[in-house]
Amino acid sequence: MGTIGDEVSVPLSNTGRKYGYITWRKKRDEDVSAIFGKTDSIDLEVGGKLQKNKRIDWERRRIGITYTVTRNLPKSIRRIHLQKSINKKVIVYFK
Repeated sequence: MGTIGDEVSVPLSNTGRKYGYITWRKKRDEDVSAIFGKTDSIDLEVGGKLQKNKRIDWERRRIGITYTVTRNLPKSIRRIHLQKSINKKVIVYFK
């Protein structure tokens, strides 16, 4: 779990991998809201492809990025990195 400037790293859970979610724990709310802002939807760039108006579920602490992305990731990938970009866009990459 790490925060570097305008970037946050959260774990890729088994549920997140199976159903295509970025999830985070309550203690990371402040870090994640610093990246997403206080909005209900955001544009994500995942693997070089833009996903527009993705709804942020603040109550369940998750945002969907489609399971076709997460299920195809190698099992060695355990973290999701969220990097703040311009124009309310967040770049998502995996390590």
